[in-house]
Amino acid sequence: MAFSTSASNTYDPTASAQALTDKYTADLQARITAQTKAATATSGGLVNLKMALTSFSSSLLSLTSGKSMLVQGATFSNTALGSATASESAAAGTYSLFVEKVATNNQVSLGGLGNMAMPAADKGTLKIKLANNTDFTVDLSKANTDADSATLSAKDIAAAINAEPKNNSRVTASVITIGGIAQLVLTSNVSGEEGALSLDTSAMDPGALKDALDVAPKQLVAAQDAVIWVGGKPADPLDTSNRVKQSSNTFSNIDGVKMTFTKAQASGDAPMTLTVALDSSATTTNAQSFVTAYNKLKAVLDGLTDPGDPASAKAAGVFSTDSGVRVLRDQLVRTLRETATGALANFGITAQRNGTLALDATKLAAALKTNPGGLDKAIGNNSASAPSGIAGKLDKFIETWTSTNGQLSQRETSVAKLQKSLGERQTKFEADYTAMYNRYKAQFTQLQALQARMAQTTDMFDALFSSDKTK
Repeated sequence: MAFSTSASNTYDPTASAQALTDKYTADLQARITAQTKAATATSGGLVNLKMALTSFSSSLLSLTSGKSMLVQGATFSNTALGSATASESAAAGTYSLFVEKVATNNQVSLGGLGNMAMPAADKGTLKIKLANNTDFTVDLSKANTDADSATLSAKDIAAAINAEPKNNSRVTASVITIGGIAQLVLTSNVSGEEGALSLDTSAMDPGALKDALDVAPKQLVAAQDAVIWVGGKPADPLDTSNRVKQSSNTFSNIDGVKMTFTKAQASGDAPMTLTVALDSSATTTNAQSFVTAYNKLKAVLDGLTDPGDPASAKAAGVFSTDSGVRVLRDQLVRTLRETATGALANFGITAQRNGTLALDATKLAAALKTNPGGLDKAIGNNSASAPSGIAGKLDKFIETWTSTNGQLSQRETSVAKLQKSLGERQTKFEADYTAMYNRYKAQFTQLQALQARMAQTTDMFDALFSSDKTK
């Protein structure tokens, strides 16, 4: 009788333990993995939905809150003279204007300020005055920062003026060298006649520095106010009834219109014309922005609720079975359809069969000619104080999702709790897996040892009962 064991029956404790552990835990791991994947997809879907909704609300706010979809334009017949803008409140019309002068900033230069002796302490106070009855002082006795020099240069004086805190950027000092001679240049940052500069040296001790500063400065650019005539300049030089004079080159005398002039007309030139009228191109851009913003939101909602197509291996959207998100999508489409078949349609904004919007620019332009205020009335606004029109309806419904305690917030809290729970389940699963694996490995290791002992016993019996035993 002979006993034998086959090498193929030998157990590998590690591989056997892992195989058996995997077999008993595979279904549970698959469920946790699938649920985690779904929760992650839901979280990502909520992020995309929130971004789409807030982006749409922001677009509505920028287009409608506090302003009109309607854009008024203002143009000059001679664009070389300046430019103009108009708000939605500006009345359409034409205005005749003559630009006699543009406002300028006073600029003066002073020479003879090279290597001047430093004034004594508290004896070098220079006052710089402006015609608007403001002034500031500069202590020139502290102007030279070079400890080795006892002289004062134009550069030192310029630096002291610019660094003086009480200057408040009203005057800018610089140095220009002409023919080897440094010139101190003072430029007023106050426009017009009110910015005219003058120097007061009464607090300075007599000397070369005071004498140089007392010399009347050279006028590089005179302080000048802007002057325009509404309706043209009258023949009677004493008639100033339509004359407008101010220190700034930007005029707002016409309600809703801002005009900035950069060049004066020559005497004898014909008045130029300001035209205020509807800017069809800019208004169309605003209307198209509304259409585009809605269509972008619609596209995101369609993607999130897409049922998919197994035949073409197209995956379903993350909210394909979520009735709440489908209601959101359907309500937005329904609200637009109700309006787009009426007031909006009159301005060329119509709902398409797929729920998106389209704009007919030609129809919009025609409608604006007869009813320019109708577009704002139809679209309305989503301001918090007085929401109106389609924008108000859409934003009110969207707010039920985006508010602090809205559906998005509730869903985000719910999915966060689920993800935390799944994380804890995964951690427990891994601990249980390790314990099960270690248990099986210990058992298979014992089996391996038993198998080895049985093999030794078999070998012993083979040796005892072998018919080939040598005598």
